[in-house]
Amino acid sequence: MPERNRKEILKTVRELMGDEALAETLADTIAEQRGSLGFLLETLKRRPKTFNPFVLKGTSVFREPSSLDRKTAELVAVGAATALTCEHCLEAHMTRAMEAGADVDEIMDAILIAGAISESSALSVAFRKYKQLEGKLKRKTAARE
Repeated sequence: MPERNRKEILKTVRELMGDEALAETLADTIAEQRGSLGFLLETLKRRPKTFNPFVLKGTSVFREPSSLDRKTAELVAVGAATALTCEHCLEAHMTRAMEAGADVDEIMDAILIAGAISESSALSVAFRKYKQLEGKLKRKTAARE
């Protein structure tokens, strides 16, 4: 691609990223689909340069995933929200998972799997620190003897 075209494309993209009209259009579309923007998006909307790419990325990840169907993508989001203990994310993604065809048992499975992984992760990190503590205590004891 010629350098001039590349620069023009990048300039256009930068302008669109901060475009207030695009932010309003995206916000209106989301509000129509979901009933409201919600706290996170309403706050981000103050900065179109951040809001616009955030919303567009979310669309590509959740609504138009490359290899997963929307239901599976939303169940993955339920799992991640569970692991990260994000209540608002859980509410949003459980609702969207059901809208995409998931049932309550599938949502429960996603929660249980994520919870088990989260528990294992927490224990693994904590046990490594615990083992380090044991090693320090053994070295101190050995040094005193």
